[in-house]
Amino acid sequence: MQKRNVIFRWNVLILTGFLGLFLTAFSPAWAADSTAAKAANDGARKTVADLTLAFVDMQAAILKTDEGAKAKERIEKEAQTKRDELISQQEELNKMGQEFQAQQSVLSEATRLDKQREIQMKLQNLRNSQMTFEQDVRRKEMQETQKIIENLQRIIDEVAKKKGYDLVFERGAGALLYASAIEDITADVVKEYNKRHKLKKEAKK
Repeated sequence: MQKRNVIFRWNVLILTGFLGLFLTAFSPAWAADSTAAKAANDGARKTVADLTLAFVDMQAAILKTDEGAKAKERIEKEAQTKRDELISQQEELNKMGQEFQAQQSVLSEATRLDKQREIQMKLQNLRNSQMTFEQDVRRKEMQETQKIIENLQRIIDEVAKKKGYDLVFERGAGALLYASAIEDITADVVKEYNKRHKLKKEAKK
């Protein structure tokens, strides 16, 4: 087996749970309610042509926030030790397999079967460890991402109201295919996020 490199999956941060959370807060229904309320205050409902639109690239926003970048670095650092351990186990198993192939012709039937069972057991244990490791990394990613998304939602809401946008789309949700006349407010959202959620400086060792 080749070395298994567990790739850090921050480029798929918009998972099913978070996508549902985000779409709930920024779905057309939410936007329609906000538009209707504003129109009621103005005494008239806006037509589609009058709506002011914007979009946010949530994936990019998460990665560009100071907290998002720091979380990615922290999780990757914690995972590296376990990743190296799994790679070492994989190399050891490969070596055992090669030795078994070279020696099996001279081994007794009982010894050969024992070796086969040993290799199969180690292989299964390795697969279980790899699966557990990947699940643990995903769990940590989801925990870190959820906090950032919740904070981003509040800031997007405030930025949209401040700038007078009626609808804000999420670029990575699959609904926005063309955005020539729609303003990208991702940078504004990230700037406001980092202003409000400043990282604590680490003490010098």
